[in-house]
Amino acid sequence: MVGGIQRGQQCNTKDSGCRKTTKKKKKKEAVNLPLDGLWYNGLLTPSGKSYYVCFKNKVMATVQDDSDSTGSWLNARSLHIQELLTPSLTPKGSSSVLGHQSPVEVLIGDQHTPLTAVLSPEAEQLTDRNLDMNRRCLDDVITTVLTSEDTLLAKRRVVVLTGPAGAGKSVCVNKLAQDWARGQVLKGYELVLHLCVSECVTTWVSKVRECGSVSEKEERKQSCLSLENLLMLAHPHLSSTTVSYVLKEPSSPTQPRLLLLLDGLDEIPHLPDISELLLSPSSLPLCSDPRRPVPISHLLSSLAQGTLLPAASLLITSRKVPDMDALPPGVKRVEVLGFSTSQRSQFFQRFLSEDGDLAPKMTQLCESVFGVYEFSSLPLFCWTLASVGRTLQQTGGAPPETLTQLWAHITALSLRPSVSPEGATQVPPLPTLLRGLAQLARTISMDGRGFCSQEELLSVGLEPFLSSPQLRAFLQEAIDAHGAHTFFFLSPMMQEFLVAVSLFLEGCGWVGSMDELLTDLEDGMMEFAEVFVAGLSETSQRAPLEGVLEAGYAAEQGTGFQRWLQTHAQQALDGCSRERHLRCFRLLRETQNQTLVKRSISSPSARLGISYGGLGRADCAALSYVLSCAGEIQRLNLYNSKNLTSDHTSQLLPVFKMANSIMLSQSNLTPGALAHLAEGLRGGSTTELDLSYCSLRDEGLRVLCPALSHSPLHTLRVPVCKLTAVCCKDLSAALAVCALRVLDLRGNSLTDEGLTLLCNALKSQQCKLQELSLHSCDLTAGSMSALSEALSCGHCPLTSLDLTGNDLCDLGVNTLSNGLGNPSCKIHTLKLFECELTDSCCAALAAAVRSGGSLAELDLSCNDLGQEGALLLCESLKAPECSLISLSMTRCELTLPVFSALEEVLCDGSKLQALALGLNQVGDTGARHLWRALKHAHCKLQDLDLEMIGLTDDCVADLCEAVRAHGSLKTLILKNNSLTDSSIPSLVQLAKACPGMKELNVQYNDLSEDVFELMDSCSRIRY
Repeated sequence: MVGGIQRGQQCNTKDSGCRKTTKKKKKKEAVNLPLDGLWYNGLLTPSGKSYYVCFKNKVMATVQDDSDSTGSWLNARSLHIQELLTPSLTPKGSSSVLGHQSPVEVLIGDQHTPLTAVLSPEAEQLTDRNLDMNRRCLDDVITTVLTSEDTLLAKRRVVVLTGPAGAGKSVCVNKLAQDWARGQVLKGYELVLHLCVSECVTTWVSKVRECGSVSEKEERKQSCLSLENLLMLAHPHLSSTTVSYVLKEPSSPTQPRLLLLLDGLDEIPHLPDISELLLSPSSLPLCSDPRRPVPISHLLSSLAQGTLLPAASLLITSRKVPDMDALPPGVKRVEVLGFSTSQRSQFFQRFLSEDGDLAPKMTQLCESVFGVYEFSSLPLFCWTLASVGRTLQQTGGAPPETLTQLWAHITALSLRPSVSPEGATQVPPLPTLLRGLAQLARTISMDGRGFCSQEELLSVGLEPFLSSPQLRAFLQEAIDAHGAHTFFFLSPMMQEFLVAVSLFLEGCGWVGSMDELLTDLEDGMMEFAEVFVAGLSETSQRAPLEGVLEAGYAAEQGTGFQRWLQTHAQQALDGCSRERHLRCFRLLRETQNQTLVKRSISSPSARLGISYGGLGRADCAALSYVLSCAGEIQRLNLYNSKNLTSDHTSQLLPVFKMANSIMLSQSNLTPGALAHLAEGLRGGSTTELDLSYCSLRDEGLRVLCPALSHSPLHTLRVPVCKLTAVCCKDLSAALAVCALRVLDLRGNSLTDEGLTLLCNALKSQQCKLQELSLHSCDLTAGSMSALSEALSCGHCPLTSLDLTGNDLCDLGVNTLSNGLGNPSCKIHTLKLFECELTDSCCAALAAAVRSGGSLAELDLSCNDLGQEGALLLCESLKAPECSLISLSMTRCELTLPVFSALEEVLCDGSKLQALALGLNQVGDTGARHLWRALKHAHCKLQDLDLEMIGLTDDCVADLCEAVRAHGSLKTLILKNNSLTDSSIPSLVQLAKACPGMKELNVQYNDLSEDVFELMDSCSRIRY
């Protein structure tokens, strides 16, 4: 109420003007001032003038002119601040479970939780991995942008605040205005005006229509608004003097006098996109006269492009996110990110503080249900979840477990009969209402629209419900810029749910096979409709709707969809498409039909072991549900999972316990995720865990170690995990009591200190470790004494030891050889690849080789053993006690005498079956010794690697003769030599003539495409 008259109050006058009834006995003469089809009726009073914005005796707004008073501007500004700080709580619209709290109610009711945002173009550069780190307080971002020097000095001071419906944009701008009124922010602005443009347009058009019947042409003309009209409609407490002051140009071009907060533009149908409103030149005519009525789109475009109030700053809210390239230079964009995970939890705790343990249950719902988490950053959506959860709890129900259950509950609650003022329950024909809404949702969705006309609404039988609260619980009425009534669903997801409902109702226009129907849904760009169809196909998911949906229910649709889903899932799971797998998991989980799930994944060819890395929280829940239904999981592959948090792994905990093998290589696991993984290992079924290239660090491994002693884990791979000697104390304690057989620690800086600690565990009688990889662990000779002692203790179970890439040098290997030569040593495989060795260590190593121990495989590649060292080793190979069957001396500076000695070894009854001699430049001459050895009856070689030793075509005849004579060679590696096309026919014939040969490798020789077809004729040739 302003000046004793409320907006919209009928004036009791006998003429066509308006006047104010006062307590003064003497009435002043009214002065009618026509302006653009409106009448401003002024009455002289002691305090000034009162102006009524009227149309045909109908008061549209009342404003007070205090121009005759001292300090009128300051008084008006104070009045505006008072209005902002004492807002009216008059409810607008009807109450609905989909949300009816106005921004003012949120702020006054202390329901506001601070939101987060990011400033574009930063948003385009963010990934899911660093998004949370770049979140900033929304209020801080906006005030910083609006008061920054580059904004104030810009030619166009426009900031676009973007975010989906329900993201909290309206609450934000209301709070911004209130905070300004309290003097907390934006202190440089003299006036901050919040304009909900959609409400102003609706009010204006409604008042025009209430004033009598007019022609459509005249109505459209009268639906035009001037900027002056808009300001007074939005803020009727402001005087005309204040509005005139607002419309004046500032004395300084850079003085930030006025900030307009333009909200609700998205609720005006047919309004151009925000990018188009901001672009110049525009297809929309622009105006510069603030008193000239123009169509609302022209008015907004003129404001945005600066022809109206060019010195004002504008903050415009928009649901659509315009491309930064589509915005004019200087326009800033702030993207609302909504709730972070912690803020969402804080919201539920605040809202449901008196509802027992409901808050954590709703938080869990957000984390686990596909379609819920995706929208759980939106405050309005969280408010809906909390409202539904509270209502269900109060009636003894449980929180929904699927997206379908959630929206079935929302629909059922929205359809609840209302109570009339007399107390009699009004029960509308609910099946008719639901059918009409479903038909309407299908029509506008398939046409790609977000709204419908009143004629379309009536055409689906909803006329009896036009004034019912049930209809308003689903649809919101709006008036477009031309004055036409339109309707749109309060929630886009509700619209998709009703589209899915329409599929199961007879007579809703769906015709065709299930594939065709689902293709239609996909063509309609509906992300969740298919999920809703999956849920509605199962009776338990439809339960909240009870008998409403069953009226006219097409039962064959549900059966048909489940048949389609089973077939589709079996086909998808036979392939390797991660996205197709996850889609099926989401649909199967939505049905909550374990029998259907088991049938769908039971195919022997189902590839459930493909990588599912990078799952979202809801996908983790879906994967966990489906695999848990299987009862047993051979392999859980989560390779390359980035940002695997506690929320993700809490969903995966059941499958952690069930999986025989878990692969998490190249993943990022938070401490909380590692804790859940450890819990899954403890008492679970996992025997193999791969954490390769995960940044565990010592703290992460410390979390896992206690679980090892309560786990059947046999293999643990933690290479390149940023471990140090610090973790080895915990690891050593675990190794002494756990069942671990294989431990891969490659690429971690354990140093001698760490290995010394591990050696303590190797000496334990309970230790079961058999394979240990210490490749590139920064070891030196300093730890070899402890290792040698462990190998000699008689209890050490190690059979395989990889020391590749450590600077052991000759001293280290000399010390290690003492343990290797001990009869108690069980080492079968030893890798000393690239350990800075020379011939000085070969005597001790040769002694260990001929000691009669268990050493069978030795890799000495990439060490400068030279001729003398290699000859010492060759002598040891002749000893009857030598058990070596595999020797690798690739790139060891070997010479022709060494190859001659190897010929003698191979012909003298040696046990050698595999020999790798690549990268030693001995050419055809050196190889000739090996060809002669292959012909000898005592030669047992099966695998021979001669990569890059300088072979030419001249050796091929002898090679083929020797291989044929030997008859037992399985692999022959001839890579990186100088063989040409002329050698290929002979090699192909050789491969074909030796059925026992598995591979003849001639890659990277001087071959042309002319011989490719010939080599293709033999599958055993690799080129």
